[in-house]
Amino acid sequence: MLVKLIRFLKTCFFPVQFFVIISVTVIYSITVALAMFIFRNKHLFFPFSRQWSKILLFITGVKVKVNGQEILYVNETYIFITNHSSLFDIPIILGTLTNYNVAIIYKKELEKVPFFGIGLKASPFIPVVREDPRSSLTSIENAVESINKGISVLVFPEGTRSKDGKVGEFKRGAFLLASRSGMPIVPIAINGSWKIMPNKKLFFSGGVVDITIHSPIRFTLPLDRNSEKKLMNDVYSSIKDSLENG
Repeated sequence: MLVKLIRFLKTCFFPVQFFVIISVTVIYSITVALAMFIFRNKHLFFPFSRQWSKILLFITGVKVKVNGQEILYVNETYIFITNHSSLFDIPIILGTLTNYNVAIIYKKELEKVPFFGIGLKASPFIPVVREDPRSSLTSIENAVESINKGISVLVFPEGTRSKDGKVGEFKRGAFLLASRSGMPIVPIAINGSWKIMPNKKLFFSGGVVDITIHSPIRFTLPLDRNSEKKLMNDVYSSIKDSLENG
């Protein structure tokens, strides 16, 4: 009886949570877009995105446990590479890496989302049309430019969200960015976010997500294709070995 009651209360509470999340996202999107326009400063997007992320995690009851953050240098620029299994991965990462301005390489189609797309399009985040090789190369060039300005970049190398939390095959883009920029790569494993909001599902639930931040991987340029492939395999192994279901 108690279990049924808890399930009923959760069902009633979900629409309220969803409404609050949409409202907060709309307010933040409009506010940050106006702020960037008025002050002509795209970097204002970063503190807004971190605040938005923390509020979403609070509303949904998602608790993040972080291991390894102390091994990073606050003033250094990194390429963060992480697995991707939920839409909540974005607020989880942005709410965790609070010492860094982090630009995400995102699918350009997200700019079509009402209100949210307004702030995203005006932001220093980097759009890409994955089916277009020219767009992919342009996004790499824009990411290198961001890194040269001291902005870290976050890449989801699988290119799409996992359905079961298992890490998928990596695409080359993140490692081409590494070879072009020379910045150290930080592998990050997100464990449990697929349970919070599974791929292609509109429901979400609270819970605990474990973040494992691995030591930065430094390398010497230039990278040939064999060195680049080895780097990809090393990052893949670091993330996969940190996941509960591999």
